[in-house]
Formats: sequence, C-alpha cells, structure tokens
Amino acid sequence: MEEYKIDYEILDYDKFYLRLKNIQYNLANKNEVTKHEPIGYTKCGFPIEHYSIGHGPMHIVYMGGAHGNEIISVDYVTQLMQNIALGCGEFADFNPEEFTIDFLPCQNPEGFFTTTYALKSIMQDMNEREIEEFSKKYYQLYREDDQSVININKILRTFCEEFDLSAIKEDLTTLFWQKSINKDITSNYIISFLLIFFHLDETKLSKFINNKWQELFKDKKVISHLKKHQEIFNNLTLDCIPLIDEKHHKLKEALSKIYQDNKFPIGTLANFFSNASGVNLNDNNEYYFQELKKKIRVEKDVYANFRDNNLLKNIPGPVGVPNEDMDGEFQYAEENQALLSFLAKQDNNNENYAFINCHGTGGVLYIYPVVDDDLEEAHTNGVTRDFKFYINGRLANDYIKKTDEIYEKITKKPSSGYKTVGFPSRITGVGDVLRKKYIASFLLELSKMGGNPIAPYGDKNVNYYLTMTANMQAAKQLMETIKEVAHLYDTSYFMYYDSLGNVHYEPRKRR
Repeated sequence: MEEYKIDYEILDYDKFYLRLKNIQYNLANKNEVTKHEPIGYTKCGFPIEHYSIGHGPMHIVYMGGAHGNEIISVDYVTQLMQNIALGCGEFADFNPEEFTIDFLPCQNPEGFFTTTYALKSIMQDMNEREIEEFSKKYYQLYREDDQSVININKILRTFCEEFDLSAIKEDLTTLFWQKSINKDITSNYIISFLLIFFHLDETKLSKFINNKWQELFKDKKVISHLKKHQEIFNNLTLDCIPLIDEKHHKLKEALSKIYQDNKFPIGTLANFFSNASGVNLNDNNEYYFQELKKKIRVEKDVYANFRDNNLLKNIPGPVGVPNEDMDGEFQYAEENQALLSFLAKQDNNNENYAFINCHGTGGVLYIYPVVDDDLEEAHTNGVTRDFKFYINGRLANDYIKKTDEIYEKITKKPSSGYKTVGFPSRITGVGDVLRKKYIASFLLELSKMGGNPIAPYGDKNVNYYLTMTANMQAAKQLMETIKEVAHLYDTSYFMYYDSLGNVHYEPRKRR
C-alpha cells in the first residue's frame, strides 16, 4: 500500500479546494493536471468542478459526491487524480496519449459542503486517532440503528409465517413503520399493533412475540424512536454554515427552509444526502418521480428505509425528493442537467469509454441494469444491437477480479473483494438511467464499511487504505481492459430472422 500517496483526512470546503490546488500545481507531477471550466453550477452558485489528466481519444470519467453525505467518494476521486498525476504505483506507465481521465470530484457541492461543514463543527479539533475512534463509534451506532429495524422486521415477518399471513408480510412491515413514526417500540407495542388489525388469540400472540423479542434483543426492553446515529450530532445548528460569500448565504437560506418547523432532526445536517433544495440527485429522474407520486397518493407521507425511517422523503429534506415540486412537472436538477450535458457531449464526440459514478458504501459495482425487450422486433423487422453487454460485463468482471486480488492479499481472506449487482427489473435511479444509456456506465459503492458519512474512516489501516488502493489498482486494470475491447465500441450488428426462423447477423459500424 506504500506505493500510493494517500492522505487520511475528512475534506471540508477549504480542504477540498486546497487539495485540488495542491494536486494541480504539484511540482512532482509526472502527468499534467488540467483544470477546465465547471460543467455547471448549482442553484446556490457552487461550481461543479472538472479536471482532466491526459489528452488521448479514450475518455474515462470519474465522478464523486452525487450524494452529499458520501464523502468517501469525493475523497477517492481526488486521491485517484493525485496518484495518476504523480505516476504512483501502477500509474507509473500511464500513457497520456491513449487516455483522457476526466474528474468531476463533486457533483453535489451543496450537499457535500453541508455535510462536511457540520462534521467540521464537531470534529475540527480531532487528531487522526480521534477521528478514527469517533468514526468507529458512529459506525457502531449506525449499525445498531440498522439492526434494530432489521430485528423488528424479522419479528413481523416471522409472525406472518407463523400465523399463515406470509402473503402480506412486506405490506405489514411497511404499515408498521408508517404507524410507528416517533414512537418507542416494545414487545407489548408490537402485540397491541397486531391486535388492532388481526383477530388472534392474545395469549398465543403475546407468547410468540415476547419469545422472538427476547431471542433477537436479549435484555433490551425498549427501542427508542430516537436514532442514535442522528443523536450523536444533535448539538448542531445552522451556524455551522459560514457566510463566506453569496453562495454560502444562499446555502444557509435554503437549509433554513428545510429545517424550519423542526421537520427533520438537526443532526441530519451531518448526513445530508440531497442538494440544498432538498432534491436527491440519484432519485431525480422521471421513473422514480412517477413511482413516488403513486406512493404519496396511497400513503400520503412516505419515509426513508431502515435506520433513517423517521425521515420524510416526500418533501424536500436531507434524504430528498426526486423533484423539487412533487405537484409540478418533472425536471432535472441543475447538477444532473450539467452531468447529462457533459456526458452527451462526450458521446457525440465518440469519446465515452467508461463512466464511474462513485458513491459511498457497500463494496459493490452496479452494472448494466435493464435488458431491452426487442425480441418481437427482431422477428419482424430486425434490430441493430451493439456490444454493450459484453463490454460492460468484461470491464466489470476485470475490475472486480482486481479488487479481489488486492483484498485477498491484504486481508488473507478468499473472495473478499467487491461484488457486482445488475439487471434490476426497473429503473429507479439516475445511475440506472445512465447505465442503460451508455455502453460502460457504472455505479461504484466504495467502502465495505457501511455507514455514511464517516464510518469508512473508522478503520484507517484496513478499510480506508484498502478502499483506496484496491480501487486505484482496479482503475488501472480498467484502462488495460478498455484497450483490449476498444474496437468493439465502434461496432454493432443487425440481427434478423428469415421466414424459416433462422437468425442472421450483419456487421455494422456503430459510430
């Protein structure tokens, strides 16, 4: 791991721009870093920065910070840029004539600076050891909140199985959390809740629920409605946002609207997904907009899942909505408009060879999402297809194999690297939209230590450095694989069936 330059720090506004400046002007750079005009601006006026290394025809885009609280993604994209610029490790033979690596370090600066200003107000005087300890404590609280919800869901689902109600177990868990917002939960509370909806033997039900509660929670009697991972930041105020310039004034004003009337716990300032308008940039797409509108018509109030299930997501807030006005026409937020225009321009110039949309936690690589249902068209008129499935699968598999190699080497555990996830039945996020539209578009969840924003920093010598180094080596592997399959980016084929049902293929030029 010593072959890479890795700086263990939690970036804030000042540190973010200082790091970018130091990367660009480092006299030790072997590869020149070019700063471009921002690809766009947020509603508050923050620039969406764009840098690049190399000037080759094949472009790979790395983007971080779509969700403001996923700070490890911004950290990784800037550290990757630093190491390619320095020619560290396997980047020693980076050829700027072959590739242009585009860096969009932070797509959502409003959310990122909100989260990191809030963190700074709590953590600014901590040294590295204290940062690690505090981040680990947060991770433990985050997991505890997660586990509480998971256990209660287990109780409800096993109840359904035991009492021949399996068909409704998912609906029941949803209803339970809708009715239990801001309520402390005990075994007796669950029993009372179930007796409202089902005519059951109360003695039998009580025995079953109490036994399951004891099995899962041991001696714990009450699950508080207060979320421990939010409460750790409950001393925050909006004064953590400094009024440096007009952008910051607008940011604080927008956040004040979100937090007026105490609609959200103030601790969520340090775990802020959305932009300052309360729009979740990954949810900000037509598909999910329509889906959420249907849910709102049925449920009225819609809440987030798992450990954040006390947070509304049908109004602008820290978790966010897919559209600033849920009653109006859908429109992409400024940040997504800028990204879509940037990628479309690259595509029109035949430059797009990979887009890596870096997110925070999970240790998975989301690959091509939805199969085109064009078989009927193939049998009637024929269809033109490209090699996106092969290219996408090949790049993803080689990327994952490289992370496996590094994780096994460091942890001494077999197959401990990243996993791939793909082929969902429907599009729900902007990441899905992009992965369906472009040949090699991926969404990468970086840290295997879950718990945005700071849990990835809770194990410096293993999780943090391993996240950085494994993905840097996989980034180099990505370049090598692209070179091997580059000829397929320009190729497609026409497929049709003749009257006897035999399939025929004709090669075509894709671009």
